[in-house]
Amino acid sequence: MNHTPAVSPWLWGSLFAQTLAAGADAQVARALREARLASLLAAARASPLYRERLQHAPVHGSDDLHALEPVAKAELMQRFDDWATDRAVTRSAVDRFLETSHDLADAFLGRYLVWTSSGTSGTPGIFVQDEGSLAAYEVLDALRLRSQTSYATLPLTAWSAGQRFAFVAATGGRFAGAVAITRLVRLHSAWSWLAPQISTFSVLTPLAQLAAELQQWQPTVLITYPSCAVALARLQLAGGLTLRLSELWLGGEQLSTGQRALLRRAFGCPLRNNYGASEFFTIACECEHERLHLNDDWLILEPVDRQLRPLPAGEPSHAVLLTHLANHVQPLLRYRLDDAVRFTGEACACGSRLPVIEVQGRSGHTLVMHDERDREVTLLPLALETAIEEGAQVTHFQLLCTAPDALELRLEPEVADPVAAFGRAQAALRAFLAGHGLGQVRIEHGRRPPLRERASGKLCRVRMAPREPDA
Repeated sequence: MNHTPAVSPWLWGSLFAQTLAAGADAQVARALREARLASLLAAARASPLYRERLQHAPVHGSDDLHALEPVAKAELMQRFDDWATDRAVTRSAVDRFLETSHDLADAFLGRYLVWTSSGTSGTPGIFVQDEGSLAAYEVLDALRLRSQTSYATLPLTAWSAGQRFAFVAATGGRFAGAVAITRLVRLHSAWSWLAPQISTFSVLTPLAQLAAELQQWQPTVLITYPSCAVALARLQLAGGLTLRLSELWLGGEQLSTGQRALLRRAFGCPLRNNYGASEFFTIACECEHERLHLNDDWLILEPVDRQLRPLPAGEPSHAVLLTHLANHVQPLLRYRLDDAVRFTGEACACGSRLPVIEVQGRSGHTLVMHDERDREVTLLPLALETAIEEGAQVTHFQLLCTAPDALELRLEPEVADPVAAFGRAQAALRAFLAGHGLGQVRIEHGRRPPLRERASGKLCRVRMAPREPDA
């Protein structure tokens, strides 16, 4: 069996102490940020892609980072072999590894972890993580995900012994969350009785079956998306589920005020919400006052408008430019994420000096459809997206629910062969729906372009069709 990448205890302890200090002192955080950026820039010069960019834009610190040309996922995937600083990291080598690896947590080239993104921006991505980035993610989970600010109340890890974790997420692909959980399970298995118990469940599972599996597992900590948590909470309130959770960890989608209230009423436990991406696992963590704090000692996040011009605090962005300060094998410098983020510029009552941000994230609609006997069947948005992406290799789409037994799939203009793409997506959807007892649902090929949010222009990929005609 191939081994999984581990983090040296010395590195973990050093970063742990630095991250703890940075959360309480803005000067410490800035010093760490500048030192990490300098180290990243030095490493990036071994990447042909970034060497080109840095030759035309001398960057010495965060104050002149704006001179560097931004980069998007499509360019990085096209120039994959020019991207990494380790010249052994090539697209052909990664593809061979993905084809032959039998475990999500296997080490690539003996030292890296690899995961892929689902392509919600239209372009699937492949991301290689080195020891530095894995250490940063672990430390952030241990500290800021748990809202810990001092050694006095600090557990050794977020994955405490004696807990039973249920991870409910998209499976079937090499997604960041699934890879990270698999790695933890493998590493912790060596701890014997000290190890927490961790079990993974697929969000593609029909809701009633998923609830039955969770009921049998009886987790103390549930980790999932808000839409899935809300569906389970409704079952809990109706008496169809009796979970006794000590914590609920959420991410991957927008968490609304109404959802938060419903989850608290159903489970009666602390909610730990975070904002992250495949590119950086834990961008911001929520404090006890329900405010997201940016981990700005580990990353630089620049809010920009449609023309990628900087925006002041208080204005919501059209996108953000991410600089990942921990990963040196695949540098991310001013990498575009199409997220609407607002820096509030306000201090938080929790006392953390980390910047407060607001995120308008991914928030597809949960669909309620009817089977042949007119019984309601709940379909989670991320499950539908995954079924199409993984089953049909189609990423530029929008799925509209036009009736309790009808769906309309709209494809974006970027799709080269819409007829063939619709055929693949229709077949993948039919297979998914049949597994949920919805084999009779009609799937139509929508000829209009996808509907976009009027204010932001962003795409909600799974949604109810509007009542009024869309013009």
